[in-house]
Amino acid sequence: MYRRVLATMGVVGASCGAFAEDAADGTDDYFGDFPVVLSASRLVQTVDKAPAAVTVIDREMIKASGARELVDVFRLVPGMVVGQYKGHQPALGFHGFTDPYFRQLQVLIDGVSVYSPVWGGADWSQLPIVLEDIERIEVVRGPNAAAFGANSFLGVVNIITRDPAVEHGGEAIVNFGENGIRDEIVRYAASQGDVRYRLTAGQRADHGLDSHPDTRRSNLFNMRGHFRMSSSDELRWQIGYAGGDQEQGVYSAPNHTDGRRTSHYDAGSVQLRWTHTRDADEEAWFQFSHAERSHREILPYTLVFPAPFGSWNYPLDFSYEYARTDIELQNTLRLADSVRGVWGSQARQDRARSKTYFASDDWQLVELYRLFGNLEWRPATAWIVAGGAMLEKNSITGTSVSPSLALNYEALPGHTLRVRAAQARRTPTLYEERFDWRFELPPALRDMLAGMGAPFSTYATLPLAGSIRTQQELDDERIRSAELSYLGQFPEQHLNVELHAFEHHLTGLFDQYRYSYPTVLGFVSTDPDKRVQYSTIVGFDNLDRALIKGQSMVLRWRPWSGGLVYLAGSSTNIRAEGPGTRVIESSGPQHTATVLVSQALPDDWRISIGYYRVGTMAMLSGGDALPATERIDVGVARRFRLVATPMEVALIVQNANGGIPVFEVQDIDRRTAWLSMRIEY
Repeated sequence: MYRRVLATMGVVGASCGAFAEDAADGTDDYFGDFPVVLSASRLVQTVDKAPAAVTVIDREMIKASGARELVDVFRLVPGMVVGQYKGHQPALGFHGFTDPYFRQLQVLIDGVSVYSPVWGGADWSQLPIVLEDIERIEVVRGPNAAAFGANSFLGVVNIITRDPAVEHGGEAIVNFGENGIRDEIVRYAASQGDVRYRLTAGQRADHGLDSHPDTRRSNLFNMRGHFRMSSSDELRWQIGYAGGDQEQGVYSAPNHTDGRRTSHYDAGSVQLRWTHTRDADEEAWFQFSHAERSHREILPYTLVFPAPFGSWNYPLDFSYEYARTDIELQNTLRLADSVRGVWGSQARQDRARSKTYFASDDWQLVELYRLFGNLEWRPATAWIVAGGAMLEKNSITGTSVSPSLALNYEALPGHTLRVRAAQARRTPTLYEERFDWRFELPPALRDMLAGMGAPFSTYATLPLAGSIRTQQELDDERIRSAELSYLGQFPEQHLNVELHAFEHHLTGLFDQYRYSYPTVLGFVSTDPDKRVQYSTIVGFDNLDRALIKGQSMVLRWRPWSGGLVYLAGSSTNIRAEGPGTRVIESSGPQHTATVLVSQALPDDWRISIGYYRVGTMAMLSGGDALPATERIDVGVARRFRLVATPMEVALIVQNANGGIPVFEVQDIDRRTAWLSMRIEY
């Protein structure tokens, strides 16, 4: 299959090449320098000068991929896996640990973390952002806690949105097609004097996977604005909101504890940043951000007990809410002709509340303080030494230091070798550290039991049922990493290449254990298996360790005018020790491969084809062992003018070669096609 796909792409590419001269005006830039990034060390650097391996997904690649969801574009990152846990909850993994809550990856939007303090990971389908807002996505492939702190464990994703200065006017986008896809998005950008701004609003809907009740409808709004206060000072603000309804649960008989229901969420955020620029190499900024999220989810349920206790109306409440407040200061300096650096500090408070998950109406607080610094020294033209560290203190695991050191050597112009060593930590989430997930007895039933005498009066002091409760304090997960990279430019061939090898040593990995936990259901159940199930509960502890070795390759090639060929591949070997050995070792594929081809054709047509192969694996959180899968996405688009109005119509087909399993074997992400219409005004 793989050879057939490559052969097909070769035919398409050859045909595109024949049209290339007609499709371009001769000014198309065949070859560009390595892209500039910010996320490797918080300093502005080209990819070959950066102290870490960084994949840049730019607007051209996003559009060529045909992605409708943000997570779809991460298939372009070597070693990264994208799946679905029910239709509305994406699953993600990198070098293993594929999970609906991928907790080993720091996620930022314009430098502000959207990592969930409750569950970990990011709520990918509920972020107040659309793909059209994004300028580029920088993915640091490896630990980077020295720059962005704990939870920058296996990597960092920094989503950088477009500056309103590069946009003017508005656009309306409508997607409609199979599986209930209905998206409407409106965007507008303008400048007035010293103020520039962009507004985005929209709604999205689809039916998810056939195997689950997971239809969703969401709304979003965001605004990014800039006010030029003086020649050296600027104020930037960003406001975002996302909210909507999502179906949850499973198709089941009535009165199932995971029955079909609808949840509603609301998430809002605000960010303010003042930037003072001294010169091209020196600036300082101060930033304030605040985000809140509420999740309301209640399942009607009836408790049925043996006589004489009868039946009780008992809605199961899965609701929760959390908030984050963050202040941060950063100062970038030119210390000498060959030395520049950046330092800063940060303070954050996370708080969360849920009667069900924390067995309390009180807020659960987590405080975090950070001090960081990174230096870049160029002792000679061909050499760069970069080092940094993050000192942090949090109210869960205490104080830690995460260092990083890298050496870049440009052996020949355009050909760079990099060696890097880094350490990082992952702090337990509230889910892992502080959950006391239980359901209490209905008050009337408790009073009844208390008045019945022994042994029933003893039941009145017990919870109805329990799920998760960690007995002891957890330590951080830890990683030590060594990496070797080669980056090459081949101007005559219009080609950029990156080769990367890594070795990660992970210790103190969290794993589940079970222990006795008396509950009312455990005592009254007449089913022996249910009695055991209801009389035990899950906790977390630092039980596992792992060694991850691998290699990856990225190739970006412009073989002719108007054409783009992007290749990425990875090979990963995971060896683990501990109770979770089998689960960890199978949580990522041994091999992944990506091919993306895009070509401009005459008369403003464009065609793109994406091929993605993922080896055998099984996701965490109970995923089935899945076979190797191959996915083909195809897109055809044409730009034109209707009277004087610029428009674009595109047809996108995902999984054009047929549906593939994405979590359990019955969860099929089937072939889906939709039309996308774009109008500029």
